[in-house]
Amino acid sequence: MASPQKENGYIAISSELFEAMARFRIPGECEQVLKVIIRKTYGFNKKQDSISNSQFVSSTGLKKGNVSRALSKLITNKLVIKIDNNKRTGCTYQINVGLS
Repeated sequence: MASPQKENGYIAISSELFEAMARFRIPGECEQVLKVIIRKTYGFNKKQDSISNSQFVSSTGLKKGNVSRALSKLITNKLVIKIDNNKRTGCTYQINVGLS
C-alpha cells in the first residue's frame, strides 16, 4: 500500500452509521470480521451479502473458530444481522443500521 488514493477505490458509508459504530468498543477479532462485512457489503454498494467462513478466514487471517466466535459476538451485540444460512454460498450478513 504505497500510495492509497480514493481514485483507486473506496467504501461509501453514511456518516450516521459510521458515528453510531464509533460509540461501540469493538474488540480486535470482532473488528476485523466487521471490516470484512463492511467491505463485502458497502464496498460493493450492497446492504447485505453472502459471506462464507472461508472468505472471512482468508480476508482476516484468523482461524475458523475465531471467526465464528467473533461473528457470534457481533450478532449477540446487535452490530451485525445474520439473515439466513445457505450452506452453498455461506450466510448472509448485514450491518445493523438501527445502531443508534
